[in-house]
Amino acid sequence: MQKLNRIERLKEESPPSDFEKRLERLDWEQLTKEDRFYLSNYGIYASSLRPDRCMIRIRFDGGNPTPPMLQTVAECARDEGVQILMTARCQMELHGIAPRRLYPLWQRLHAAGLSTFQTLSDNFRALVTDPLSDCVPDAQIDTFPLIEAIRQRFLRRPEWIGTIPRKFNTALVGRHTPSFNPWHNDLLFALARKNGRWGFNIYLGGRFNATARDADIFCLPEEAPDLFEAIARTYRKHGYRGSRSKTRIFHLIDTVGTAQMRTWIEREMGRSLPEAGELQTQSASLNRDERLPIKRYGHFGEIDPDTLQQAAEKAQREGLTLRLTPRQELWAFDPGAVATHHLHTETSSDSSPGAPSLTACAGSRYCALSLWDVKKDLALLPLERFRKLGVNLGFSGCLKGCGRHYHSDLGIIGLRTNLYGPTERAARIFLGALQAPDPAPGRMLYYSVPLRHLNALLLTILEDFEESGLESFERFSREVLAVYPIEFLQVWYLIRQLHPLEPRTIRYFLRHDHSALLEAVEAVEAGSFLGDLHENVRRLSHRLWDRPSQKTDNPL
Repeated sequence: MQKLNRIERLKEESPPSDFEKRLERLDWEQLTKEDRFYLSNYGIYASSLRPDRCMIRIRFDGGNPTPPMLQTVAECARDEGVQILMTARCQMELHGIAPRRLYPLWQRLHAAGLSTFQTLSDNFRALVTDPLSDCVPDAQIDTFPLIEAIRQRFLRRPEWIGTIPRKFNTALVGRHTPSFNPWHNDLLFALARKNGRWGFNIYLGGRFNATARDADIFCLPEEAPDLFEAIARTYRKHGYRGSRSKTRIFHLIDTVGTAQMRTWIEREMGRSLPEAGELQTQSASLNRDERLPIKRYGHFGEIDPDTLQQAAEKAQREGLTLRLTPRQELWAFDPGAVATHHLHTETSSDSSPGAPSLTACAGSRYCALSLWDVKKDLALLPLERFRKLGVNLGFSGCLKGCGRHYHSDLGIIGLRTNLYGPTERAARIFLGALQAPDPAPGRMLYYSVPLRHLNALLLTILEDFEESGLESFERFSREVLAVYPIEFLQVWYLIRQLHPLEPRTIRYFLRHDHSALLEAVEAVEAGSFLGDLHENVRRLSHRLWDRPSQKTDNPL
């Protein structure tokens, strides 16, 4: 019998669904740890690290708001003098709320038809899908009605408020080339085909550093709500409730395996389930939605009240559809114009890179856990180069990974380090996330790179990608980077910055001509590819990144 963690003991003492009747009587200036947990089930985040700056998260399943909803958000933000963020789960957050204003603001939002329920803590977070799933030709299944049907199964239902072991993220992909990478979700409905019918293959167990695994289940669209609920009941019944660091459905699958999970899910469904069909979901790196007539609002997930108000009024006046997207943007478009334009561009042979997606966590301005002011510090990076090459970037301010750094072409965690001199800002670097048909998270390239050398490293990696001539960084990762052990790449990119290598040496690397590559590198850096690669990484990194006055033998 596992020992319950503190949160689970709280749930046993008093179900989270019972807490709503206590909201009116709370002392909002003196919240306890227990209060903070229960409030999170209602979308209210009050951190003990910043007790004077609270947050409310607003739920938009499918990222599908109406103009009046967004007008309300804009008016509330303006009246309260707080900031608006858009998240990678297509939700919106109001930041900087004074504790005494939390309950009146929460009431105002709900009175206007908005919901904050189950957006935090151990709940089914907002369901996400492609923002164009109901209007582009490559969409075989309109996922928006399915999202609404699934949402009705759990939202504001007492048996589902805070009762699962940990947070649970779900994505439904009904088109061939989605505009975002969905493989990090706990549950992914991925477009598939079997026996001449469109449906979904089911994948389970994604998280910040892992991709979801094939559950070998095919699901017809009309069966999706029942299957979601069967998976939910399985997780609630069998999920671990011990250490909070090991309670995601990932950990359950890691222990019992997908075959056992399938058996439990079938038991909850009351019947056997068909085996997976042929996966039709392709990589988001093939997506070309940037060419479509869409007005995009937001800057690294931030949007000011006036801009939001104007977008909502324009959409209402012109009959435009509004969508919050996993790219942390608000889109406004005419579905008919998008469909017509998409039909025209599909015949194009243009192989130019797609628009990059940039996923950024809230950063230290809004989150006490972050070590960097991510929204501001993004400007320090070579973003124009990323945009030109269509390379996706995930930027997290701490190890929690809200910036999806494991699931991007290039990923960054903002850190501090004293490895190369006095304590300074630094970044942990990840590269090479893969998507369909064989998804995999990115690999950690360097544990810690000083900020003063970060752009030089990123530009060097981008130079190799551009020189490869491949149409996407994901293909570069799959066909070039993935061939080499990560220790080899660590040494390679240190040498690339230490020495002006000849073009032919770069070509040897891109073509995997190992013998010629070793010979060419030996000419400029004797012994670097021989012996202990880890030792070479340590030696070369200190040579490249140490401050002039810093001499150290600290291990990397």
